[in-house]
Amino acid sequence: MIAQPVRVLVIDDDYYVREAITALITRDARTRLWGVSRSIADAVALLGDQADVPCPDVILLDVRLAEGDRAGIEGIAALRAACDTCRILVTSVDDDDDLVLSAVQAGADGFVSKNETADRVATALTHVAEGRFLLSRDLGARLVGRIAELGTYAETLPRPEEAVGMTEAVRKTIYLYAVCGLSAQQVADELQVSVHTVNSRIRAAYDALGATTRAEAFERLVERSVL
Repeated sequence: MIAQPVRVLVIDDDYYVREAITALITRDARTRLWGVSRSIADAVALLGDQADVPCPDVILLDVRLAEGDRAGIEGIAALRAACDTCRILVTSVDDDDDLVLSAVQAGADGFVSKNETADRVATALTHVAEGRFLLSRDLGARLVGRIAELGTYAETLPRPEEAVGMTEAVRKTIYLYAVCGLSAQQVADELQVSVHTVNSRIRAAYDALGATTRAEAFERLVERSVL
């Protein structure tokens, strides 16, 4: 869990959106505003100017900046270079599937819609800061195929023929881990198994999917789905 408020750098070219996001981040005890920028270039410069202070924990990045619909996505690499420890949560008014997938492939750590409530945006920021990969339930359902309920978490499962080499237990584990963004311990608690068992299932899923990271596993799961 995050002991201190999550430091957030907001990148958005819309004045009113910046003001609204700044207000919600300031009001919520779980988050603290680190800085605000209108563009990728301004954000990179700000990160450079503030090199003597701790970097933001999370960059909340609008993917549709004034420079173009894909300006945010194309700027992820520059942000990573300026702050390699920052997590990047992308946001947009519309949750266009192709846009979100492109952001994930570019290195984003999740997506949250601008239409979410203030509490849910703050929750998304804290979850991403904890190292979790985040997608909204509806978006995850569309991207991965069908959605099912497992406890209090949304779990998306592939059709049996789309997960060759994975047992039912492995499928449940990798979807909780890669799609819902739970930690290995949280998956273990949810499935009532040991962390060792969860890690073994994650390795088995990685082997079956040809993945080496959580983000790659998500991409492979999407590729195997019938959208």
